[in-house]
Amino acid sequence: MKLAQILKAFNLGGTSKSEVIGNPKGVVVNGLSYDSRNLEEGDLFFCISGEHNDGHDYAQQAIANGAVAVVVDRKIQTNSLQIKVENVRSAMAAIAEIFFNFPSRKLTTVGVTGTNGKTTTVNMLAEIATSAGENAASIGTLTGIRTTPEAPDLQKQIYDFTEEGKSFLAMEVSSHALIQRRISHIKYDLAIFTNLSHDHLDYHGDMESYYQAKSLLFTPNHAKYAVINVDTPFGKRLAEEIQIPHKIISMDDVKIIEESTQQNIFQWEGETIKMRTPGTFNIENAISAAFAAEVLGFDKDSIVKGLSETQVLPGRFEVIDSKDNGPTVIIDYSHTPEGLRKVLISARNIPGIENVHVVFGCGGDRDKSKRPQMGAVSENVATNIYLTSDNPRSEDELSIINDVLAGIRNPSDVYIEPDRRKAIFQAIKISDPNDVVIIAGKGNEESQEINGQFHPFKDSDVARDGLEARAT
Repeated sequence: MKLAQILKAFNLGGTSKSEVIGNPKGVVVNGLSYDSRNLEEGDLFFCISGEHNDGHDYAQQAIANGAVAVVVDRKIQTNSLQIKVENVRSAMAAIAEIFFNFPSRKLTTVGVTGTNGKTTTVNMLAEIATSAGENAASIGTLTGIRTTPEAPDLQKQIYDFTEEGKSFLAMEVSSHALIQRRISHIKYDLAIFTNLSHDHLDYHGDMESYYQAKSLLFTPNHAKYAVINVDTPFGKRLAEEIQIPHKIISMDDVKIIEESTQQNIFQWEGETIKMRTPGTFNIENAISAAFAAEVLGFDKDSIVKGLSETQVLPGRFEVIDSKDNGPTVIIDYSHTPEGLRKVLISARNIPGIENVHVVFGCGGDRDKSKRPQMGAVSENVATNIYLTSDNPRSEDELSIINDVLAGIRNPSDVYIEPDRRKAIFQAIKISDPNDVVIIAGKGNEESQEINGQFHPFKDSDVARDGLEARAT
């Protein structure tokens, strides 16, 4: 695409802080890049100022690698073409949509945000859409390294979906993505709010800022309609403040018939739904997907069929088959206080379960304020606690554990083992056949990050090894 066409559509010069330094005439843009390591010849390079690196420092490298121009928020020393804008991220988002010709307008789109439940809700929506005959796609935690990709990557993915004939897209929208404008000017046909609880305060600073970030999705700029779960205070507040058409939903809208490690059965709007996805919180996710699908015009038969055919996602309340009368072991991604609480309560709700053991840690170089809350939640709901490492990253493992212990009234009752494998083995070893062992925090991750090194580690594999060792 010609750079002059992009700049015209972008309306460069609309503000006094934008200008082109050099001559864009005849320049052709073949792609978009914000990482000089992955740049290809003919790309337009965006110099993003991030938390740890400043893209302006890599502008010359990008030019040397074949960038046709660089987008900056301050002039740099170069003879090459540069486009100075007020905010590089905003410009990147807008230009990404222009470059890929606004692909989100060519299919039905649903954006899902909230602290917990985004991934499962997106998956359920895709299943419902498929049951209704749509060619469905999804974007989220399980499809890439970021919950919501950077704008050029996101627009490219959506463009590729349209080229493949996809007609429906359900995607997770993170608070980081909303603040950083990664979703560009996408206006979703429907937006879903699942819940909001303590998380990411290392980035947002406080819960009010976190809420304000999430609420950006529920504006006329980004959504035509909204479905809002009002079972949390922030959900109730959003429903009161929202300026777009919306529907409020709650667990009061369903009647739970049965919960087990294999399924949930509940009634919704006169329909009995049998899901293969266990956990009380998954019923919350299901009604978000069901009401959203109903608003979008999907018939109830498709909704029931889609929810009934939804499979358990790896690392999301994933039950590991026990051997020789071992305990029930469940792997779950829960890494927030509220997420952990819901998982532990779901385990307690399973008929026949006696004791709930929980193995977990907290991630290093992330929100420290939630660590004691994670400890308090585990003590209040679980029978036995095994504190271990999650992804300590650059932090000391015992220091993180001590932060969690600060929220526990009786720390002497806690089993402490920084070696995650040993902690999992211990929990499985001492638990009884009628107990459940929750291994929380990492879900389906396949490595553990310690001091910049990624070590192969998958909770489900270790759990199976632990069950086998117990049986011998």
